Amino acid sequence: MKNKKKDIKLASNLIFDILRIILVPILWRKYRFRFEYHTSKGITRPCIILSNHQTSFDQFVVGSGFRFAMNFFASDSIFRHGLLSKLMIFLAQPIPFSKGSTDASAIIKMFSVLKQGGSVGIFVSGSRSFFGEECTLKPGIGKLVKKTGVPVVLVKMRGGYNTKPRWKSKPNKGDMRAGVSRVISPEELSAFSSEQLDEIIMKELYFNEFEWNAAEQIVFKGKHKAEFLERALFYCPECKSLESLGSKGNEFFCNKCEMRVIINGTGFFEKINNAGTCPDTILEWSRMQLEHIKSLDFCKYADKPLFSDSGVRLSSVIRSKKDVTIGKGSVELYSDRLRICGKDFLIENFKDMSIQSYNRLMIYMTDGEYTLDMALKGNAVKYMICSYHLKNLMQNTENGHYGY
Repeated sequence: MKNKKKDIKLASNLIFDILRIILVPILWRKYRFRFEYHTSKGITRPCIILSNHQTSFDQFVVGSGFRFAMNFFASDSIFRHGLLSKLMIFLAQPIPFSKGSTDASAIIKMFSVLKQGGSVGIFVSGSRSFFGEECTLKPGIGKLVKKTGVPVVLVKMRGGYNTKPRWKSKPNKGDMRAGVSRVISPEELSAFSSEQLDEIIMKELYFNEFEWNAAEQIVFKGKHKAEFLERALFYCPECKSLESLGSKGNEFFCNKCEMRVIINGTGFFEKINNAGTCPDTILEWSRMQLEHIKSLDFCKYADKPLFSDSGVRLSSVIRSKKDVTIGKGSVELYSDRLRICGKDFLIENFKDMSIQSYNRLMIYMTDGEYTLDMALKGNAVKYMICSYHLKNLMQNTENGHYGY
């Protein structure tokens, strides 16, 4: 009896053509998005398309720019939504991968797609930016593309962060663009080392939204530019408090010291009250809060938590199938563990963390995978950053990863 798994199906050119007809006008009307089609002219399958990652609809943004379909890498968490997941699989034939491990099955499926003459889309950071800068790569991406021997197409998006920030519920309307910045030929793949390819990909796809718009001066229109920013920022530069920030409309403020700023049309902060040390951008603010976390003496938090939040839900994950609720309650961060709904997760045993959507923390432990759903305005970023920082301290790593 044969026990050979079927090759993954190629994404359908016909379905992608239909989706483009439907979605391109919607993307323009809602987000003022346009793809620079002259940059993708003449590109054909098979190929690998690598892109930076700015919004939750980036697969449609990238897919709109080519005259063929592509199988995108997609976190296996999107395969746990019943009928909706089945519809996504039917329409796009995505390649599931686990963020918590080196996923051999995803790599095998990628090569299967390319062998059949298809194309594969990968967002090289694996996660959307919370702070407007994209500067990380999936480990080994250069080595991976080198092995394929097919053209590597690099797509850069701009304006997506200010259009739909990771932490924000309602979009702004401004100017969002995407286009091919470079094509790496099979001959170049052979000539360059894996490390050189990593450098090329990093250089081409690195993007800082604030540097870009400081020059472009594009105005993004919206009445809720700062709303829910406390999902990303948790540190007040004025009074040094860690859990006192709030937002309403375009305003971001501290409930403790009355610091108050607004986000203007170009995405920069304007200082309103008691904001002398506040930076001009969300990105600079994020760097200040990381440095503050790194300066803390975590020995003080062995028996009392640095952070705590109520109204959370903890679930265990059956990969690509479903989440099973373990409990509801609170989460606390100590110097060596997260305590969630009464269950301790030792920092030394976590393999990886990432954030899905606005504030769902994906926790990859040595004994399995879990999800932590925060309350509506809950901040999962602080738990991810601190967990990585504590892990780095345990491993004596000075310039470690912090989840973004």
